[in-house]
Amino acid sequence: MNFVLLDTNVILDYAEEREGFYEAAKEIFETIKRRELVGCVSASAITDIFYFLQKYCNDSGIALTLLKKLIQFLEIIAVDRRTIDAAIASGMSDFEDAVQAAAAMHNGIDMIITRDGAGFRNSGLRVYTPEEFLDSLHYQT
Repeated sequence: MNFVLLDTNVILDYAEEREGFYEAAKEIFETIKRRELVGCVSASAITDIFYFLQKYCNDSGIALTLLKKLIQFLEIIAVDRRTIDAAIASGMSDFEDAVQAAAAMHNGIDMIITRDGAGFRNSGLRVYTPEEFLDSLHYQT
């Protein structure tokens, strides 16, 4: 079974049905729901996702309900001292991305789906856009 870290932007593309990005994100979530893929999100990204959902919904109650629906399909991976230390030592220019990459690596995940591939350059992860990832799935079948 493939484990993949979903970047915040992909999760929000799905949750907020963002034009131009929703269809690919939806297909990834459908793959996760069918249990053909294990989608992961870092614990530290959950607060960011809630913040953006709250702005999108303009209601914290609705945002919380939406967050609950999202995470029922996702594995939440830990961010701890070891993760933060690795992120600091990584040399990556974006600290938030460095934390995501370190959390993935510490949980045995070697790939991320993101629309911000440049942010994960030199992260040690295989980086896919949603479309690239879906193409790779279709190629395998």
